[in-house]
Amino acid sequence: MIATKSSIRLAPSAQSESLIKDNAPIAVADSAVQARAYELYELRGRVDGHAEQDWHQAELDLRAGPQTKRRV
Repeated sequence: MIATKSSIRLAPSAQSESLIKDNAPIAVADSAVQARAYELYELRGRVDGHAEQDWHQAELDLRAGPQTKRRV
């Protein structure tokens, strides 16, 4: 059987390196985003109504790295 381009899959590490080289966004685990979003919710004083904002900020924080976590 001849492998076609669509049937060839890269190993996870090779896929990751390829994405980084192409300047693609860094993927973060939903569980990590959820934990950071909840942390932002608590920092805000557990005020409801900001779930989407917290989720988005959590994604940004995690992609930026540990040194740039924003306080609310």
